[in-house]
Parts: sequence; C-alpha cells; structure tokens
Amino acid sequence: MLDLNNIPSQQQQTTILYATGNWQAWSKPRNAKFIEIFCLGGGGGGSIATVGTGARNGGNGGGASGIVRGIIPAFLLPDTLYILVGKGGAGSTTNNTAGGVGGISYIGLQPSTSEQTLICKSSTNTPSNSAVGATISTVALSAFGNLGLFTAIAGVGASLGTSGIGASQTALATSLVTGGAAGGGKTTAEFFAGGNINSASAILTTQVSGGTTDGEKGNDGYGTLQPFCGTGGAGGAGRQGDSQVGGNGGNGFYGCGGGGAGASSLTVGLRGGNGGDGIVIITVIS
Repeated sequence: MLDLNNIPSQQQQTTILYATGNWQAWSKPRNAKFIEIFCLGGGGGGSIATVGTGARNGGNGGGASGIVRGIIPAFLLPDTLYILVGKGGAGSTTNNTAGGVGGISYIGLQPSTSEQTLICKSSTNTPSNSAVGATISTVALSAFGNLGLFTAIAGVGASLGTSGIGASQTALATSLVTGGAAGGGKTTAEFFAGGNINSASAILTTQVSGGTTDGEKGNDGYGTLQPFCGTGGAGGAGRQGDSQVGGNGGNGFYGCGGGGAGASSLTVGLRGGNGGDGIVIITVIS
C-alpha cells in the first residue's frame, strides 16, 4: 500500500527579477525545500564599423550572455539572498566603436560582487562585439557555490561585419540565447542586406530579418519565458553611396546581443542594436 501522507506537495513559487541597476533582496519563503535558480546576464550591444566613402563593412553584432542554472537545498541558505541583474550593453552611436558590454548577473549572500560571498554569476567575462561570447562562469574564490549543483553555459559570440551581406546566426543552435547578426556592407554602387537570425526550431519559428532595402533597420529579436529562449537583433542594411546613413541594428531579447549597424558614410542617427537585459528566475519547491 502507498503511504500517501508522506508524498511531498511539490508546490512551486516563482519570482522573476529584472535588471534595475541595483541590488535586489529576495526572501526565502517558509517551508521551502529546494531553490532552483536560472541566472542570465545582459547581452552586448551592436557596433558601428568605420564610417566613410567608398566600400565599407557593416558593424559587428553583440555577443550573448552566459547562463547558470542550479538547484540548492533551502535549509543550506540564509533567509535573504541578494541579486544584481546585469543590464544589456548599449548599441554604439559613434564611428568605428564597439557597442557596450553586457553586464554579469550575480547571486550572493551579500550585496557584493566579491567572489567570496557569491553563490553564482552568469559568466566570468562580459559579452562584447566579438566572435566569442561571454565566457563560461567560474566562481573560483567562493566556497558557497558548493551549496548546490550548478550547470554553466558559455555565451554565443556575435556575427562579424564584412563589406558584403551581413553574417547571420541560428536560434537555439548551441544555447538558449544568440548573439546579434552583423550589419550589411556597402559600396558607392550598391548596398548589402543585414544579417538575419534564422530559425531552426519548433519554438522560435519566425526568422528575425535584417534590413533588405537600402539603409533599412534590422528587426528586433524576440523570445518566450516558457520555455525560456530568445534571439539577438538582426543587422541593419548598408546604405549605397557616399552621403547616406545605414540601417540601425535591431535590439536583442533578454541576454541576447544587439544587431550591427549597416555600413554608412554618415553617423547621424546611426546606431547598433541594444543588447537585451539579463534576467534571474528563482523557483521555490516546497
């Protein structure tokens, strides 16, 4: 005979913390058995390549954040945890300048980024305009990461701009988030389309298209919270000629990179896409 009186209730309570720029306190509820954590940092902003006459490259996309997820027995934790959710990097607005780096998300026993007090952080280094995304998380100096079981995932790198069609990315290829696509290049005689975020999944089925007409903006990324996944921004199209502005990059979903700006001869109003802010999701099992 089954002893139904001793089956756990498996009730869940989920809290989502968004990027505010400040430390946020989270209180452990009564009767908590386990704490599940999903920790995602901010994505990098898209860049502007060298602006000028003649043939020019499109801008690089921004890299994607790293992810840490884990589970901790609640009785091993204090009553309050402190969370700093990383902000997304701003897209560049300046000639030949990388976009802003995405912020790392931290979860700790005190409102401090000191490794000695951390339980986990989303990555070790920040994502930027690089073919390499945020590096895999390691908290080398903290014993408190041993309170639970964690899995760390490195961020996806950005697509890099060239003088031709902007390089694309594929959603859900190796991670739940993507870098941004690159902007399209240009010459005095023609423009090139921005890179896309292509879909290869039954969840994110819509392609995020880069700019396809002369100087057109790349589309913003999108995603879902259940199941969690998202895309970076698409690249802006280049602008033909020597006195025009290229297309802006699209903005990224949570943790994803912004798209690169299209090649341009002017910077007025030109920008890379913004990287998506980070997000931390804490689920209590009681």
